[in-house]
Order: sequence, then structure tokens, then C-alpha cells
Amino acid sequence: MSNITEMIRNFAAANTTIRKKQVRESLGLTTKQVDAAVDNLVEQGYLKRIGYGAYLFNDYVQKTGPDINDKIWKAMKVSNGSFSVSEIVRLAESTASYVYKRFRMYRADDYIKNAGTRKTHGSGWEKLYRLTKKGKEKSNNPNLEVFTPDPLIMAAVNLNRLICSGLAVRDPDAAKQALGFIEEIKNGLEDGATS
Repeated sequence: MSNITEMIRNFAAANTTIRKKQVRESLGLTTKQVDAAVDNLVEQGYLKRIGYGAYLFNDYVQKTGPDINDKIWKAMKVSNGSFSVSEIVRLAESTASYVYKRFRMYRADDYIKNAGTRKTHGSGWEKLYRLTKKGKEKSNNPNLEVFTPDPLIMAAVNLNRLICSGLAVRDPDAAKQALGFIEEIKNGLEDGATS
């Protein structure tokens, strides 16, 4: 995804509904840049056209077509409780190195956990894994991708709303909220500058 498309996706996530003109003015982009990025986001399912030049953001996007990761999820789901890498390799028609890589990610994301070991046909042992509750939920719809906008962008957009609406000046609670967003933005920028 291009930087411009990603920028507009974050902007749309922060605003829920957008207009192309609003995107051009707020982000300083050309008509051609906005048109191309919005077309991509509509095609990917992140935006839905709701009127002339108006779009609604969708944070749950169904990815297209089965791929090797879908096969891995299906293989884990159909196994009887526990499974080994070699079983998933065979069922998903993948390679051991790819399945090991996915398993490391799934363990880090708490989708699977260790479930002991078992003796192999030879004289060795292999590790067993089991889906966690979170993993079972994910296995029901592995193609569902949830987009979470960048927190720094969300803080900037929310600060902009409070300032531009005049709420931050008129309402003490809104002013405190705006100061919180300013602190969050400041911290985020300082962290980015030091890394």
C-alpha cells in the first residue's frame, strides 16, 4: 500500500465518513492522488461509496481468496485438539519452515500454545500445539482483517476536531481533552525522533 493510500486510510478511519474534497484540503494532496488512493481503498473494501465524492470507512475488511495462511488455519481447526508442525505441513500443503514461522507469530499473538510432545514414528519427539480461545475465534474467520489507525494520527485528528469546532476554548472538559491529545502527540513525536 502506498504512503498516500495509507495516509488516506488513517484519515478515513479517524473521520468515519469523508469527502474527497475534505481529504485534498486536509492532507494537501492533488485530485489525482486522492482519486487513485480512494479507488484503491474502495477496491480493498476499506471505503464504501455513500454519495457523490462521499465515502464511509469500514474497519473490518474481508480479504479475498484462500491462501496458504487460510489453509494453515483450516488445518489447525480440523485437527483433534492438538497438532504438530508436520501435520499442518501435510494438511496445508506447505513447507515446514513457513509453518514454523507462522507458529512463532501465532504464539506471540496468543492464537496457539504449547500442548506437550509426542513420540514420532522414528526415535524422535515432536512438539504439539493447541488453539487458544482467541485462536479458535480467529480460526472461524481467518480472512477478517481489522484495521487499527495509528494512535498518533488519531490524537492529531481528535485535537483538530476540538480546536476547529471551538469546543476546546468554550468547554473546560474539552480543553483538558485537547491538552491530553497534545501531550500524546508530543510524546509520540519525541519517541519517533529518538528512534
